[in-house]
Amino acid sequence: MAEIKNLETNIEQAEVPMLEIRHLAKQFTIGTDTATVFTDLNLSVRRGEFVSIIGSNGSGKTTLLNMVSGTIRPDSGEILLEGKDITKQKEFVRARRIGRVFQDPAKGTANTMTIAENMAIAENKGKPFSLSWGLNRKRIEYYRDLLRPMNLGLEDKMDTPVASLSGGQRQVLTMIACTMTPIDLLLLDEHTAALDPKTSEEIMILTDKIVREKGITTLMVTHNLRFAVEYGSRIMMFHKGDIVIDKADEEKKGVTVKDLLGTFNEISVECGN
Repeated sequence: MAEIKNLETNIEQAEVPMLEIRHLAKQFTIGTDTATVFTDLNLSVRRGEFVSIIGSNGSGKTTLLNMVSGTIRPDSGEILLEGKDITKQKEFVRARRIGRVFQDPAKGTANTMTIAENMAIAENKGKPFSLSWGLNRKRIEYYRDLLRPMNLGLEDKMDTPVASLSGGQRQVLTMIACTMTPIDLLLLDEHTAALDPKTSEEIMILTDKIVREKGITTLMVTHNLRFAVEYGSRIMMFHKGDIVIDKADEEKKGVTVKDLLGTFNEISVECGN
């Protein structure tokens, strides 16, 4: 009987979306001007999905990530994480379950602190504060083991201030630190856009590796159509707050960069561009 109950519980958990957006609406008012981003956005993301999100500037991509992370509040609607309503939850509370990597490599780390100190902070995320010394030197070897597979030599720079690292090295450190503790959702906000092509490619390979190995549900906003096509299990295109393309699994495998460019061109014609 216990085995049957466990099986039923696992099935129920599998059916609950990791992220669910219900009737989300958002406007921004600047002076006398009002810009409507979303009027009635509905979206469901399954556990373990890696969703690539593309779209023109102002289509709502980053606004969506900001609302999911708690940086901004929606005007109406609901945001559910694994069935729990987090719409009014504070950003720092959500950060215990939601990781985020920004376009700017400097945003994901404490730049005046060392690699080891940044990793110690990440490892203790969500734990009670104390007056004890923050960096446990016994954990250094563990941090080195996490960094060594990246092949960037970061494991030999544990006492190096993060400010002296390259943009790519910072993004690698941010990705590792972001996923050191168990999280339910990873938000990638154009996290390769500020890097050179070679480094961008390396960061995407690392991203795919981490997401696959840890099975983290992921939303990745990107302007790189090739990355959107080659990586992830689902692709969405946003336009004026609406989802105009949504293809997953086998359907997604058939999507090409040419297809996406065709849709972009159609949208441009409709908008008179």
